[in-house]
Amino acid sequence: MLFEWNVWRKRKNDWLNEIANSLMIGGATVLALDLGRRLFRRSQIFCPQPGPVISWNPEDYGIPHGQTEVLSFETDDGEELYGWYCRAKNPIASALYCHGNTGNLSTPAHVMPYLLDAGINILLFDYRGFGLSTGTPSFSGVIDDGITAARLHEKIRPKNVPSILYGFSLGGAVAAQVIRRYPFDGLILQSTFTNLPDLARVAFPRVPLHLVSGRLFDTLGVVRHLKVPMLLIHGSSDDVCPGWMAQQLHDNCGSASKKLMLVDGGQHKDLFARDDSQEIVWTINRFATDLPRTPHVVQDEPRPAEMLLDRALRYVRRHRRRLVQHPL
Repeated sequence: MLFEWNVWRKRKNDWLNEIANSLMIGGATVLALDLGRRLFRRSQIFCPQPGPVISWNPEDYGIPHGQTEVLSFETDDGEELYGWYCRAKNPIASALYCHGNTGNLSTPAHVMPYLLDAGINILLFDYRGFGLSTGTPSFSGVIDDGITAARLHEKIRPKNVPSILYGFSLGGAVAAQVIRRYPFDGLILQSTFTNLPDLARVAFPRVPLHLVSGRLFDTLGVVRHLKVPMLLIHGSSDDVCPGWMAQQLHDNCGSASKKLMLVDGGQHKDLFARDDSQEIVWTINRFATDLPRTPHVVQDEPRPAEMLLDRALRYVRRHRRRLVQHPL
């Protein structure tokens, strides 16, 4: 009996040790994945800079003198956003430009002269926490900022030309979420990823971060239901958002009018710089010229519960901001 008891107790201890080891391994795996997810989001999603590349003077980036209005406008939750509205001499369209995840609006400012040459007015703005805009960037926050900028763009743009939503890189994912909630006549996506899981696979191919990255920026899901014309501009050698992402966005787009322009040898950020023949400028000009002027109808109105939650979150953020600015 004593021998059997010792054997049973040994088996029980071995079983408990196996459970404990499994829990420790599982817990360590979850912690590692969560750390990796946080590292991925911190390093890949939002990388704002408070200072400009050169200065806050639009002319230092090749934008002609007198063609830019400096703007400051408030979001629903009390953040102050900074922006430029650049006007072409003879505009054929007006666009809201959503920039990428790094720097601030001065980072893509050198691209604005190309777009002005294409006849496009541009509202270039900074998300919260970027450049001179107040606050801290967040997934829901930058989308709210895009919607706020869209409302401003609609007020200040010429009404006799079509409106375009233009997104670069992360800004393309932001633009996809904005166009669900605010109408535009056309959508341009430059160097944009399909969704966060795909981006995680590319950035961290040996770590399964795609399992925990989430689908908050699901551009592919949005374009499947897109109704307005879409132009995709992408580099064939893009190592951040590979060319197959642009191909997937094009192939799955629900719009009857869609075009994919692949820049041979183009990287993630150098497409306009290597475009000696100004083919990109001409393509954007043609896209804008051919846009139908349609009544602005929101493609995907948020559900009542989602709207209620958004309002509650905006109230909390505004109240918290006021407490920070004016403590009791």
